[in-house]
Amino acid sequence: MEINKNKELPNMLLSHVELYVKDLKEMTAFYTEKLGFVITDSGSGDNGMVFLSRSPNEHHQIVLSPYPSRSAKDSPVDHISFRVDSLAHLKRFIESLLCSDEIPVQTVSHGSTWSIYFRDPEGNRFEIFTDTPWYVHQPCKFEVDFNLSDEALRASTLQVIKALPGFAMANDWQQSHIRQLKSND
Repeated sequence: MEINKNKELPNMLLSHVELYVKDLKEMTAFYTEKLGFVITDSGSGDNGMVFLSRSPNEHHQIVLSPYPSRSAKDSPVDHISFRVDSLAHLKRFIESLLCSDEIPVQTVSHGSTWSIYFRDPEGNRFEIFTDTPWYVHQPCKFEVDFNLSDEALRASTLQVIKALPGFAMANDWQQSHIRQLKSND
């Protein structure tokens, strides 16, 4: 199938991810207790699929499937990423995850985001992030300390990225990106 570059493609947002799980009870507890998902549906019996969401616009964002993987290979997915609206919201997830010594959390900035990375009990890797007001060329990744005040975190992040290639205000980069997308129409 050939893609017509002259036609504008509609925007896509991540809807959901289905994960094959070994321990349905443990995984359901992790997502509901640590990340605040709610169960929107579930299959019958102890091994019924569990549907989870945190969005009022999505029936499910994560499906936990207790069935064996249909894939002959390991998953090629590195991580699954969710955007939150603010640094305060990101810090709430950090607090939830760090209340358990069993969940290592990596705290980083990509220059254009502040992010946390962690794995669920079966090793699936997740990122939760919020945008910074800046843009830098990617890849960019360095550790940050979310124990700092918001102002100190902003200042320390800016100190690292202001001399990096592509540094700009995020709004300026976005306008440039929009112009580039329109020129490809």
